[in-house]
Amino acid sequence: MTSLPLPGQAAPDVRVIAYYRLPGVPHPVGTVASEDLPEWIGVRAARPRFAGHEQPQLPGELGYCNVREDAVRDAQAALACAHAISGFCYVLGSPGPTMGIDPTLADIVASGRPDFPFCICWETTSLHAGAGFGAGDELRERRYSVEECIALIRGLVHVFADRRYLRIGDRPLFIVSSPDSIHHVQAVAARWRDECAHAGVGDPYIACYGGAMGADPAQLGFDATVECPPLGGFLRGMRDEVALIDPNFTGDVRNYRSYVGQMLLSSRPAHTMFRSIMPEWDETARAGDSAKIFVNANAETFGFWAERTVDITRLRFAGDERLMFVRAWNEWDAGCHLEPDARHGRRYLEALRAAVLRPPQRTPERPSWDAIRAWAAEGGGLAATRVMRSEPSEPGPTDGPRVSVVIPAYNHAHYVAAALDSVLAQSHANLEIIVVDDGSKDSTGAVLDDYAARCRTHALTIVHQPNAGAHEAINHGLALARGEVVALMNSDDLYAPNRLERMLAEMNRCGAALAISNTRFVDERGNDVAVTDPYVKQLRRAIAEAMRSPDPLYVLIQSNISMSTGNFVFRRELLERTGGFCAMRVCHDWDFLLAASYETPLTFIDEPLYLYRLHGANTFSSSRVQAAFELEQLLTRFFERIAMHPLLREPARAAHFLEHVRRMGLGGYIGRGAVPAAG
Repeated sequence: MTSLPLPGQAAPDVRVIAYYRLPGVPHPVGTVASEDLPEWIGVRAARPRFAGHEQPQLPGELGYCNVREDAVRDAQAALACAHAISGFCYVLGSPGPTMGIDPTLADIVASGRPDFPFCICWETTSLHAGAGFGAGDELRERRYSVEECIALIRGLVHVFADRRYLRIGDRPLFIVSSPDSIHHVQAVAARWRDECAHAGVGDPYIACYGGAMGADPAQLGFDATVECPPLGGFLRGMRDEVALIDPNFTGDVRNYRSYVGQMLLSSRPAHTMFRSIMPEWDETARAGDSAKIFVNANAETFGFWAERTVDITRLRFAGDERLMFVRAWNEWDAGCHLEPDARHGRRYLEALRAAVLRPPQRTPERPSWDAIRAWAAEGGGLAATRVMRSEPSEPGPTDGPRVSVVIPAYNHAHYVAAALDSVLAQSHANLEIIVVDDGSKDSTGAVLDDYAARCRTHALTIVHQPNAGAHEAINHGLALARGEVVALMNSDDLYAPNRLERMLAEMNRCGAALAISNTRFVDERGNDVAVTDPYVKQLRRAIAEAMRSPDPLYVLIQSNISMSTGNFVFRRELLERTGGFCAMRVCHDWDFLLAASYETPLTFIDEPLYLYRLHGANTFSSSRVQAAFELEQLLTRFFERIAMHPLLREPARAAHFLEHVRRMGLGGYIGRGAVPAAG
């Protein structure tokens, strides 16, 4: 089959399926040039509506394809396969009263060309499916009876039996664009399964279009949903921001880059949902002045979307269910095509191939405690750093447990001295302080060295290392810690004077190995941030909910109420069971906290003992897409062994917690059969 990897090309572990538009009609009678075929007339005639509007979008190396010809389809399949596409999903337009098969599809089946995997999508609405509908779209009113749907499936069973047909396990994949157009859809799905069983082609794997917020397809008698861009996302219109060329243009203009971000932030549903991407969207050729158009599309952004979608697909699925869809191979009248055009050539195809064949992005592992300590051992990584130590001549009291305060520092020259002052002012004075300067580019290193030279009351160690990331700076600090208890701190934040004393007392009272506290938000000058700040309000709501919950974990699975690693106080022995902090850029703190919940009760102290500074130079910035992906990774890891969590040891508590997880929309992480359903 053409779908086999080319020489030197690894077989992808994610099958990429590109929607492929069928013309719906046979070749016109008589001699008609390819560019004059019905599917190309509107594409050629399209004109720009505003400055920078890329119309018309004309074909590139394959020319005005007549997909009714075997040789054309062979060339398309060869090009698709060479760019890591595993198959086409032929879009079967709304059949007429006889529910007859599309003439081009009939030829594909009869001729065996192209020799390329395929499946079928029945578009029950119109060519505009997936782009939204106008109030006057009469085609939306088309409804199909049970009898018509049975006639359709009887016409397709021989197609499902084709050796090229895409399957999940031994089940032929069949997609319906909108089940809303089918009368008695559950009865229809059941009859489809009966007809396929009778024909011996296997139980069909039935999917329909739908996003993360769509209903469970099981309610329809279906197996899954498939995202269908450009549906989904919440975008601000940009029509007022473009310079119109055509004053009659009344269409909608949206930002492609913003749309990609919104789609990557969408939540993981409890039901099976396959992710989809699209290279562009511009339906000028078929909608004229009322077109929906995405601007700022490019191959680089598409490639990023593809990379992240491949990563998410690997996380969520295994085996034959590792499917990702692309809309579309040749939806030219919607400006949505992977097939090369005259302007961009193969750039979108090359971006897709690079994303699919990129090595899998594994969820970062937490380093073992032995690996962390090896860094500080003789011959370890510490030997390659510069170390500055204070020389205490006026040591403070040594009552209570020794606490190692570990501070990763990066480009916080304006704040780090105040952070250290707040540590030295603690009412619990039996401390050692370890600051790891993670390759700061400002004067942070010099400020720290000066502070250590002047410090006479505490053991203060400054480690200067090349930049390795916050997680590594923390792990290296932990490797040097000698106290029974470790307290972390951000280099731009502050401790309340009695923070450590209160945290230790509560940990002892609750028998917990880790504690976090409530947070006070301050600005650059240390003044309280207004309670009306949206970010502060959101966190306050989450903290209030955590205080009402049976366990902080009820909220921690959805919101990081700890704020950051700087809020952690834990017994050093905990590291032997959890390991250190993993190489996540944004969520390494959240990941550690959830891992610790398997080993110890989590104590939350409802007092503002940690002062978190909000300012323009915060290391945690607007990387929401990265954070969303890391959250997907850490929740997948957390829920993989949820049946072993201490919170689920008692059946009643387990049922209550799992019901809460599902109610919060996180049921998709629990895993099929991993734990019994609540109740």
